[in-house]
Amino acid sequence: MRKVLAIMLILQGMAILSFAQNENNSMKLKEGTWRAVLKIKEDIELPFNFQITKNAELIIQNAEEKIVVKDIVYNGSNVSIYFPVFSTYVEAVIKDNNLEGYWINPEKKDYKIPFFAQHGQNERFAAAEKTALTDVNGKWEVTFSPGTENAYKAIGLFKQQSHKVTGTFLTETGDYRFLEGQMEEGSLKLSCFDAAHAFLFTANVKKDSIFNGIFYSGKHWNESWVAVRNDNFVLSDSDTLTYLTKGYEKLDFNFPDEKGKITSLSDADYKNKAIIVQIMGSWCPNCMDESVYLSEVYNKYKSKGLEIIAIDYEIRNDFEVFKRNVARMKEDLGINYKIVFGGTSKKSEAAKTLPMLNHIMSYPTTIFIDRKGKIKKIQTGFNGPGTGRIYEDYKNSTNKLIEKILK
Repeated sequence: MRKVLAIMLILQGMAILSFAQNENNSMKLKEGTWRAVLKIKEDIELPFNFQITKNAELIIQNAEEKIVVKDIVYNGSNVSIYFPVFSTYVEAVIKDNNLEGYWINPEKKDYKIPFFAQHGQNERFAAAEKTALTDVNGKWEVTFSPGTENAYKAIGLFKQQSHKVTGTFLTETGDYRFLEGQMEEGSLKLSCFDAAHAFLFTANVKKDSIFNGIFYSGKHWNESWVAVRNDNFVLSDSDTLTYLTKGYEKLDFNFPDEKGKITSLSDADYKNKAIIVQIMGSWCPNCMDESVYLSEVYNKYKSKGLEIIAIDYEIRNDFEVFKRNVARMKEDLGINYKIVFGGTSKKSEAAKTLPMLNHIMSYPTTIFIDRKGKIKKIQTGFNGPGTGRIYEDYKNSTNKLIEKILK
């Protein structure tokens, strides 16, 4: 019996030692620059770059944006990369100086895209040919899905230095965040990967015209786009797109927070307070950009009588998913205002939970309410830091509005 026990202890010790050795022998991502691609179609690749730093962090780069990823798990030659804020992740195998696997979104059914990465590659797209350049600097009037009943307008803002191009698109419901790419002779390519969205824009350019454009979003969506230079083009006023329906004078609701406590604007906590209500989703990058700004606003004006309530609409109408995603958002973004659960993010269903609004056209939609409960502004969409000066102008005007509703 003693011999059996001794043998078992030896085997257990060997197993523990073997496990420790396996962990110690796990392959690591090599420090430096990597070029990654998502294979969104059989013949279409969406590229982006990331860095592995000395302290083993992964940093995704999209123009001026840097997304820091700290949650990286190694197991032998396998690596799992869990992105902040959003629930997506990469499962891949390290092979020499390469990575091969999938980008996975667990919030969507069977949603995974082939993922490849190579160490030591600095170019986002293939190296541009040294040919005469077409200039895309400036402001463009853009039409997506031209010639169809689903056509809609946008503004293209591009900055070009030699072959490198950065910029974004502004629509009535928000911007396309930080895009980066290049200009070759007659060919424009831009991409963005922020762990929630994967965008790729391609087009031909000739003087003041952009044509044959295709916009790819993830593995399912693509649409055509065209553009012409137009410094004077403006979109519809985003303050006029969402409004109170006839018969309603105020906003109110009854939604649970992550602890299950029902929250209403008629609660004593909000009496005589100026309030911002943010209609958002944890899956929405524009909403996360706005949440960072609103967190700054809340820290600045809370002591003066400002409250902020976010109504979170999730892809899955699941309270447990809501609780998990709220915890992640608060930790990763430093959100310290209240977040409640509105239900499913499907706009037609979400609108039923707030019947006093004519519709929910965009995530985010932001409602500014004075101390008497009167709505002073409803902002549809959000143009974030990727829009540069437009974002700074928005912050300045919104801060003035907040100071006004606090009086």
